[in-house]
Amino acid sequence: MSSAKSNGYRVLVVDDDPTVLSTYRRMLRRAGFEVVTESDPRKVLENGHADSVDLLLLDYRMPGLDGLSLLAELRRRECTAPVILISAYLNEDVVNQARMLGVARLLQKPVDVPTLRGYLFDLMPAATDRPA
Repeated sequence: MSSAKSNGYRVLVVDDDPTVLSTYRRMLRRAGFEVVTESDPRKVLENGHADSVDLLLLDYRMPGLDGLSLLAELRRRECTAPVILISAYLNEDVVNQARMLGVARLLQKPVDVPTLRGYLFDLMPAATDRPA
C-alpha cells in the first residue's frame, strides 16, 4: 500500500456508468478519500492510474473488459492494492475468481452505502480518523 496523501487515501473507482461514478466520487470525498474515476477499464491499463492508489473499487460487468479481467492484468503488473468488487452478477464462478485474484471484499448491487463505507474503513484503518 502506498503512503497516505495529505487529504486521505487515494481510491480508484472503475465503472462504466457515469452516474455511479459521480455518486461514488461524492461519497468517497465526503469520507475523506482522494478519488480517481475511470469509465473505461482499458484506459486504466493505458494511463497507469492504478500504480498510485491505495484501494481499487471495481465494477464487475463493463463493456470491453470486465472488472476481474482488469484486476488480473493489474495483478500481473504487480498492483497490490486491496480491491472491493461490486456486481449485480455475483455467482459462484465470479466469487471463486475474485478470491483467486485476492479481492478483499465483494458487494452485491444495489450497493448498501453504510456497508461500502464499512469495507473502506476496514481496508484503510487509518482513514477512520478522517472526517466523514
